[in-house]
Amino acid sequence: MNNSKVVIIAHTPEPERLCASAAGISTTKGTALEVYTQNEDLAKARRLIKNVLKLGHATTIEHATFTIAFENVSAFVEQYMIEFRLASFTVKSRRYVDFSQMGYYQPEFRFREEVSPEVHQYFNNTYNNQIRKLFSEYEYLMENGIPREDARFLLPYCYRSNFYCTVNARELLLIIKTALKGRGSKYPEIRKIGESLLTQAQRIAPGIFETDLEEYKDDKEDQLRALLTEEEFADSCEVGLLRKRELSSGQNKQDAFCEILSYPEQPENLVAAAMLMKHTLCSSAQALKVVEENQLLRDKLLELACQDERKRELEQICFTVRINNLTLAGLTHLARHRIHSLNVPSFTEFGFSDNFIVPESIKARSDLLTRYLKAWEEQQKLYAEFLQAGIVKEDLVYLSLSGNMVDVVTTLNGRELFHFFRLRTCFRAQWEIRAIAMEMLALLRKISPDLFTKFGPSCYVLGKCPEGKLSCGQKEEMVKKYALAEGLEKSVN
Repeated sequence: MNNSKVVIIAHTPEPERLCASAAGISTTKGTALEVYTQNEDLAKARRLIKNVLKLGHATTIEHATFTIAFENVSAFVEQYMIEFRLASFTVKSRRYVDFSQMGYYQPEFRFREEVSPEVHQYFNNTYNNQIRKLFSEYEYLMENGIPREDARFLLPYCYRSNFYCTVNARELLLIIKTALKGRGSKYPEIRKIGESLLTQAQRIAPGIFETDLEEYKDDKEDQLRALLTEEEFADSCEVGLLRKRELSSGQNKQDAFCEILSYPEQPENLVAAAMLMKHTLCSSAQALKVVEENQLLRDKLLELACQDERKRELEQICFTVRINNLTLAGLTHLARHRIHSLNVPSFTEFGFSDNFIVPESIKARSDLLTRYLKAWEEQQKLYAEFLQAGIVKEDLVYLSLSGNMVDVVTTLNGRELFHFFRLRTCFRAQWEIRAIAMEMLALLRKISPDLFTKFGPSCYVLGKCPEGKLSCGQKEEMVKKYALAEGLEKSVN
């Protein structure tokens, strides 16, 4: 059943020669090509790389890249991997692909205290029966007209995932270290992947990957627990879970999906002034004075900043956002955006809770709603039983369902926000992430209407739809909706 594998399917030719050339170019006489030509001695190249890495100059190994195929790993592994920012991922979509026959990962359950083989077998059987039932309910929902993107909220996080990852050697080394000596080492599935990647990488480029893993430390969560007493930690978690229940049940109406935690004062002035300073080299004070006094010029500068292919001026402003009650499925949509600093809570502590989503398509069908809620009730009972039996929490992450909710915090610059809204406010975006994006944009338009009225879906900011035959055909309506700050706010409410 656990036939997963991870394979490095492509890599930079002669990675050690390339990295050794990068390591030596700053101190070696000759052009870039001459230095590369001289690095033919592989043993010498490996020694140079190891010495440079010992000195902390790890940027030199960023020139080698590796493409990895992840085959039939769990969705938990997928989520673990896509949180690494300096990598490119392409993942099989749960919106368009039927996962009912995709299979699932079977953990070898570990107990805090020794138990009999019969107890082990009981929990294995119970787990397998429940997971199969969840897949059956997922299939039943689709057979009865529920869209895949809504039925998928019942998929457990043990379901099989297949994806590609392309990463440079420095980030791959970090992935391996965290899998073997860091937070990933607590999960046997991830640790096994780390071992396989290390073996393959060392065979390809031993000079880069034969490193001392014992020096690596990744114990932030353990240190956090040490800073708090057990009672304080439990109380803070309980307060958080209570707040999440209130948000999901509608008891706390003033709290919405999104909270803007921090942002620069007058971000529109910073963007416009950055453009002035770049092209005129005027003083900061002078640039800010000009854009404050000449709003017509400021608006033209903002327009130019948003239309430019590079959009570097938008990168000068950053916004920190908390997103509440984001499903694990929605988290995947968010995490796929590379250029932001995403802070995801521990799956061990918060991946599973009694807080979950109920899609409108299911609410509209009383018979299906009953089955959906029953499936969640059974999963909650199963989790409680496994936890009470003493199974370690790290093995229980596979019982989380895609519809479980977590709160995340992230920081995005203006350029990434422009990209995020262009994709996620589009009518073709999945409805959960679209609702979050629309609410976030409405909040940002309150902070800086002059800037953020220039943000929105592709049809609005580019003047054309990139979806081709899949276009919603509502360009004029979308443009009208996003043209005014208050128009978007009304549509969100």
